[in-house]
Parts: sequence; C-alpha cells; structure tokens
Amino acid sequence: MNDRLSFQTTVCLVAFLLTACGSADPVDPQRYVDSDAIAQTMIDNLSRSNTLRKVADIDHSRLGHEAGSPMPPARVLIFSDARMEARLIQSNPLVALDLPLRVLTFEQGAGGPARVIYNSFDYLVSRYQLDPGQTSTLRKAYENGFAKVTQGLPEEAITSFSRDEMQPDGIVTIESPYGFSETLMRVSTAIEAQNDTMYFGRVDFQADAAKQGIDIPPSHMILFGAPGPGGKAMADAPTLGLDGFCQKFLVWQDGDGRTFLSFNDLLALAERQETNKTIALRIINFRLNKTFMDVLSED
Repeated sequence: MNDRLSFQTTVCLVAFLLTACGSADPVDPQRYVDSDAIAQTMIDNLSRSNTLRKVADIDHSRLGHEAGSPMPPARVLIFSDARMEARLIQSNPLVALDLPLRVLTFEQGAGGPARVIYNSFDYLVSRYQLDPGQTSTLRKAYENGFAKVTQGLPEEAITSFSRDEMQPDGIVTIESPYGFSETLMRVSTAIEAQNDTMYFGRVDFQADAAKQGIDIPPSHMILFGAPGPGGKAMADAPTLGLDGFCQKFLVWQDGDGRTFLSFNDLLALAERQETNKTIALRIINFRLNKTFMDVLSED
C-alpha cells in the first residue's frame, strides 16, 4: 500500500510541475507543410523496400498539441532491418536500445526550413564500443538503409549532429531480480498505470532474428511516451524527438540468463545533442528512474 501511495504521489507531483512549466503558442498549420512532405517521401520509400519495414510514425508536434503542449514540427519515423539489427545485437545486446532505426523530420529554428536527422553508424560504434573491423559489413547495411529511406530528398535537407561520440554512461541499466517474462510484465504494468502515457509499439528482437535464422537471447523493446510532458521537453529541443522521445525501454537477457531493463538517461542525450536540460526534461528523467527502479526492486 505504501509503495502504491508513493507511486501515485510521484505521478501527481510530476503532473503538477509539468503543468507549471507553461506551454508554447499553437503551431501555424502552414509550418507543417514542408516537414509533412519530407516525411511522406520517406514513408513512400519504405513501402517500396523489400528489406525494410515501418514500425511506427510518431508525430511529436501534433500529439503534443492534442495533449495541450504545442511544440515545433517534429516527426520521427521508426523502421526496421531485422537481419542487420540481429547481427548488431549479437555484437552488443545493449545496442538494441538504439534500434529499430529512426529518422527525424523537424523544423530547424522557429519558422525555419524542414530538416532530416539521424544517428550515424559512428555514433553506434562510440556508444556501444563496437569493433569497427568486425562491423564493417553492418556499417554498409546501416548506411544503405538510411540512403534508401531518404532517397529523393534534397541534399541540403539532411543534417547531422555536431559530434558522434557518446559514452555508455548515458544508459541506465537495472538488473532485475525476476525472470524475463515477469520483468516484462512488471515494466508493462507500470507503464499502463500512468494515465498520461500511450504505447507506440513493441519489438521482439529475438522473434525477428529467428525469422532470419539468427539466434539471440530474449530482447524486447517497448516504445511509449507521454505527449503532454514530452511536448514541453521538446518545445525548445525538437531533435530530442529522435533519441529521447518516444521513450525506449529494453528488457533483455544476457548469456548467463540474467535479466535487465535498460533505458536512456535523457540528460545525457540532451548533452550529446547540445540542447538545454530543461526543467521538463529533468522531471521526466526523474520520473522514469524513480518509477522503474521501484518496479524492479525486490518485494
């Protein structure tokens, strides 16, 4: 009972503080025209691919507006190359936290041009300490995937982050005292208990890998988010819609059968992207850490 009260109190406090953060002005519909056109081009490209499949199309800006948190145009397209992803996970199970693949269309500056951004393969090499020599084939598949999705876009529309380096300490990993299935159930139940949260998809990497004839330990990604708080956190930093939002929770098992929950530290992502660590972002980061550390503590 005390744990339940603590959880409810935390959620209420977070909701109050995020409401107090204020909101931006509604977005003029004209500002969506260019970014929508770019997003549609990429969706059409995906539909013509034999190796790539769309997982989710999340319009952060419009969802934020519906939740009372207007933000600039920002829309993330999540897609999968199951064979490449399975091989990457074999190299390091935690790399699944940056999978499936993602590309963000966003407005660069208030009223500015629409741009496209995604993480380079060098970012994965840096963050997950991958061996460049052993992943050269995967690099080619990774880069070809993004080339296919962005085919037909003007060269000037594609931008990049100023640096690819990121240390592994931007990942929060909690060892679970429970088995894989129970851990997944507990995490899912905790997400469903939050009344401002919605699911955007789930990815069973192990099942997808098995269809490719590749064996990996259990690895399950949950994509979810709260558009209201998220819109406030992205109001001045729409590129966080690539890595930080929606939230990505990875439940995975190592070779010894131990089960873990891993997710991104949002402040570390903001630092890497050189965006402000706003109050809204700090509150969401606290909420994630508090809620799921409690969920996976031993009864």
